[in-house]
Amino acid sequence: MKHHHTGIDFSQSRHHPPRLGLIALASDVLVERDFWRMGLAAGVDIVTTRIAQSMPLTPATLARLEDGIPDAVRLLLPDARLDALVFACTSGSAIIGPEKIAAQIAALRPGVAITNPASAAVEALRHLGCRKIAFIAPYTQDVAEITSGVFAEAGIGFSDRLCFGLTSDVEIATPGLAHYRRALAQADMAGAEAVFLSCTTAATLDLIEPLEAETGLPVITSNQAAFWHALQRMGHHCSLSGFGKLLS
Repeated sequence: MKHHHTGIDFSQSRHHPPRLGLIALASDVLVERDFWRMGLAAGVDIVTTRIAQSMPLTPATLARLEDGIPDAVRLLLPDARLDALVFACTSGSAIIGPEKIAAQIAALRPGVAITNPASAAVEALRHLGCRKIAFIAPYTQDVAEITSGVFAEAGIGFSDRLCFGLTSDVEIATPGLAHYRRALAQADMAGAEAVFLSCTTAATLDLIEPLEAETGLPVITSNQAAFWHALQRMGHHCSLSGFGKLLS
């Protein structure tokens, strides 16, 4: 068989959609589903790697995520372009520190836009002009305390801070609209300008629109904020329906 050179220049490959790399916890049940749903709506491809995580969720186990970052990053399209990268753990970002995470990732993927759900939520609240929030987290008190600290440091106040006291990602993926409605009914909402629902594995993406309708306030979730901020960092602007005021 003769082999003919086709003359096609593969170095000038066709334009591809923006690519968002996701570092997901080994135990996260819902983060990929949320990102794929938003990604399909926004014309963004999602590429996921997993990072080892041991249960129960405590400040100590979350701090150990830091050790797994380099190996997880190396598994994200090492030979192809990546436009943004999300370290997809809200409490882990708060505990390790967003700057430390970004530095570790940038050492391996220089020039790629980097974010995490905690920093992204702060940026989302600034973008919407909200300075006081009702903070609802599924974690235990100690993890919730550290996570809410990222907002406090950014000068965002709280009308109330509530947590469900859950210690595993499988448990955290369970509470639905009724649980969050009940939490908001118990919360002191005086002066709240937005609601923040923490955690990437919490089943909150479909709660944004009903809770916005009921409270009259913007509802920010970890995954929605991280996706929005990644779009901002990539310069990929689009308006999406179904995911709340932030993305519309």
